[in-house]
Amino acid sequence: MANTHATSNGPDTPGTSDAGFVERVRDAIDRHELSLVFQPQADVFTNRLTGFEVLSRWRLSDGTMLPPDVFVPMAEQGEAIHLLGEWTLRAACTAAAGWLRAGIVDVPVSVNLSARQLDDPGLVLKVLGILGETGLPAANLKLELTETAMFSQTADAREALLQLRGAGIRMVLDDFGTGWSSLATLRRVPVEALKIDKQFVQAMVEDRDAAAIVQAVVALAHALDLGVVAEGVETAEQRLYLQAYRCDTLQGYWLSRPLTADGVAEFLAERSVVIGLKPGGPSAVPPTSG
Repeated sequence: MANTHATSNGPDTPGTSDAGFVERVRDAIDRHELSLVFQPQADVFTNRLTGFEVLSRWRLSDGTMLPPDVFVPMAEQGEAIHLLGEWTLRAACTAAAGWLRAGIVDVPVSVNLSARQLDDPGLVLKVLGILGETGLPAANLKLELTETAMFSQTADAREALLQLRGAGIRMVLDDFGTGWSSLATLRRVPVEALKIDKQFVQAMVEDRDAAAIVQAVVALAHALDLGVVAEGVETAEQRLYLQAYRCDTLQGYWLSRPLTADGVAEFLAERSVVIGLKPGGPSAVPPTSG
């Protein structure tokens, strides 16, 4: 599918050139082919809703869903990521501000920020402008950055992150443990939490090495006064392990599949059932060190 969409030049699929892809993204926005889904996050112990991660979706005019792992990397190769990123940020802030005004929910939304977006000298004004337009409080926005994006940036990019953090926007380091993992740099970036990649979370029940990594990352984060989010939680047993390791927050299919904007209200109305402790959970004791 990646090859099909990357090489096709038909009217409903992206072109190969950067300029062509920029125009295709702009056209997708005009045609309302792009949409967002929201994956809930909750406290590992209490199941209290703590926020949503925002994920982009692209449905072509013929009904075909273009996978994010196809169109996002394509966008990141050129200028299209700025257009896609700005649309995603504005749509996410608009939705969250709407929930807040309607009294539906008051939790932050997390939006992914790419390395190329960090190189944009107008990033700070763009983000603050969107918050002003939508009326979303800065504390209700989190920006997620991968280790590679965070640790490979220039001094100007790091200054931009500091300015955004100073404005009240919160930062999360995504996929921790899969990138460069520079502890020296970690001390200098204004993040409030680390996200453990799902490959470790989903393997930890069967793989003692993965379990040790998850436990170590939680301990490291807490030693640095950072929170920890575990991605890809799919079973009650995985949640039990995260409780034993004192992880703070979980997200994944165990809690909920990604929701449409309209589906968020329904999920919240049923949240005592949806994210309550599920009966019949495992009694296995997770491995711990020390």
